[in-house]
Amino acid sequence: MEYLGKVFPMAIMATLVVYCLKSIPESALQDNLILLAGVAVTAMVHLWKKSSILSITVGTVVYMALVHMI
Repeated sequence: MEYLGKVFPMAIMATLVVYCLKSIPESALQDNLILLAGVAVTAMVHLWKKSSILSITVGTVVYMALVHMI
């Protein structure tokens, strides 16, 4: 049970990332760059702080800011 408690959250995160990125249209380069920037920020914050809530929140804010600015 302890093993599942350690592995399960990351497995869910990986599944959500694959699900979100599987349907990226190849035609919209600018939109794809914004999406990948949000994913990169999320990954960097998660590797830095090891906090899922913080990394998801910061990644979402960065993505939404880029969408509205560009």
